[in-house]
Amino acid sequence: MVDNQEIEDVRKQEEQRGKKRPVNISALRRRMILQKKFKEALASNDEAAFIEAIVNDLGQLPGSPEYEKSLKIWREFRGRR
Repeated sequence: MVDNQEIEDVRKQEEQRGKKRPVNISALRRRMILQKKFKEALASNDEAAFIEAIVNDLGQLPGSPEYEKSLKIWREFRGRR
């Protein structure tokens, strides 16, 4: 025989299946803006402008792993080492 707890567990699982996580519009908008700024900075041929963009817009600090990775990507994209 099935006990009440098992029935309740299955019922809760079924309820959760139909629910979707709410969309955080402000986080989505911020991500899109940051992606746009990063693409613009990446397309720029000015390394100083790129550095300014990743520091000011993305909040990457000079010397941080994220900063170094972004700078490496820009230099490779631009054919510089």
